[in-house]
Amino acid sequence: MNRFSRLLALLMSLCLMVSLLASCGGNTDSGGSTADAGKDTFTVALDSDIVKLDPAFAYDFTTNPVVNQITQGLLTFDEDNQLRPMLASSWEQKDDLTYVYQIRDDVTFSDGSAMTMDDVLYSMNRIKDPATASYLSWMYDNVASIEQTGDWELTVTLSTPDATWQYVPATTAGHVISKAYAEQVGDKLGTPEGGLVGTGPYKYVSWQNGSSVQLTRNENYWNKDDAPYFDNLTFKIITEDTTRVTALQTGDVDCTVAPPESMLDVLKGDQNLTLTSSPGFGVSFVAFNTQKEPFNNVKVRQAIYDAIDLDTIQSSLIKDAGEASTALPSSTALFTIETDRWNDYLSKAPKHTYDVEAAKALLAEAGYPDGFTCSLMIADSSLRNSMALAIQEQLAQIGITVNINKVSTDEHTAYQFGEKLDANGLRDYDMIMAGWEADYPDPSGNLTPLYQGGNSSNAAAYQNDEVDKLIADQAQSSDPTQRNDDMFQAFDIITQDVPYVFLYYPVKNIAMNKAYTGVTMNASWIWNIHFQSVHPVSEG
Repeated sequence: MNRFSRLLALLMSLCLMVSLLASCGGNTDSGGSTADAGKDTFTVALDSDIVKLDPAFAYDFTTNPVVNQITQGLLTFDEDNQLRPMLASSWEQKDDLTYVYQIRDDVTFSDGSAMTMDDVLYSMNRIKDPATASYLSWMYDNVASIEQTGDWELTVTLSTPDATWQYVPATTAGHVISKAYAEQVGDKLGTPEGGLVGTGPYKYVSWQNGSSVQLTRNENYWNKDDAPYFDNLTFKIITEDTTRVTALQTGDVDCTVAPPESMLDVLKGDQNLTLTSSPGFGVSFVAFNTQKEPFNNVKVRQAIYDAIDLDTIQSSLIKDAGEASTALPSSTALFTIETDRWNDYLSKAPKHTYDVEAAKALLAEAGYPDGFTCSLMIADSSLRNSMALAIQEQLAQIGITVNINKVSTDEHTAYQFGEKLDANGLRDYDMIMAGWEADYPDPSGNLTPLYQGGNSSNAAAYQNDEVDKLIADQAQSSDPTQRNDDMFQAFDIITQDVPYVFLYYPVKNIAMNKAYTGVTMNASWIWNIHFQSVHPVSEG
């Protein structure tokens, strides 16, 4: 309703105006701070389009928040990142290789059909099947079999012990889809035309590529105690940072799961918005290509580490976007096993010292007294660009000329995961600024992907046989103390080798119109962020 129409309505009757305002959508003030009693849609802004409407490919910060509303896993994570039942009512680890899940018998899909054991088996085996090419298939690498062992009992048998398997059913790798629907639509599953049928609180309506995804209430949702407040859930794709923030401030959207790091101060200063933050499992870093000269020389890596002023970068650039880094590849949020021991280890770990003279001496010892020229690859992001410029200036003090190479996000991902190689078959960069987010609330969540030799996620191309053995040993152990002993020994070696410089630990943020509440923010939110509990504060 435009302003002229509202003015006429006011002149006709105050009562009529109230009635009209109660029936129209949107917010009741220009700042977007008041929830309308007649509003039936909650709108979330995403900073990029989703990959696919399919849990097999839900492995990023925009696809997951959409897919998580449509499909669910056998397990989930609670507010404290602990495992809790979902489609499985209970589970038990029988021994190092055997996990047994009791599946609920009262679950229905959004099309009204009952979820069966066939659906559960189909969904998990589909992720495991190489033909699916799921982004999460690696989580099943140690799975020997997935079998029905009772009317509503599922048994997963591992080929080798794997301490992190326990978490997999709580990720999208453990989500259940309708087998009948998947077979009906075939290759169209997850596309705008095919959509997706799951057991979640919302069901698929439409996906306009590059524009929006529309979901609506699942009237057949099995968990009546946790039914959604809003009838409709809309995801708007707004790639430009300022436009996305403006949409939130004006009430065009109610929430964004990707507030730009460079505009957190703006969001915090808006009295109509609430910014909720949580420590994350991620790390932002500069990786040295340890297979290339001169970065195969540990003294060169140590020199660069000493020459980067991390404290100034934190205080002047990163600010509230993340926590200050340490020698370890994660914040204390990942100290989930024998927490006191991890805190004690961190207190004794080498501390970073900004020391230009020490850096020059190390560089001379390495055979580069006059420095050298190299490149630093980054994705086009305002914060990463600012950090790259700071590093460029700081390394110039020790004679290293850094050329900044900006590439698109897609190109950057290809380089980071070793998909682009040079003529010698090596990763085609000198240094790369990137990040990683642990998949599980486990201390090995960043250790294994970043340091294990041969991993595509090992952006430093780091190879150390002793470290590889320690990583493998901890993964196959069911003894928490032994696992930590192995990880501590690995870090003793890694902190001296310096294949990465850790810049900061990103903080997770959600910005939302203060008129609403109900989104739980925690470190594992990528796997379990839900919007069915969102409601107006006035009705809380």
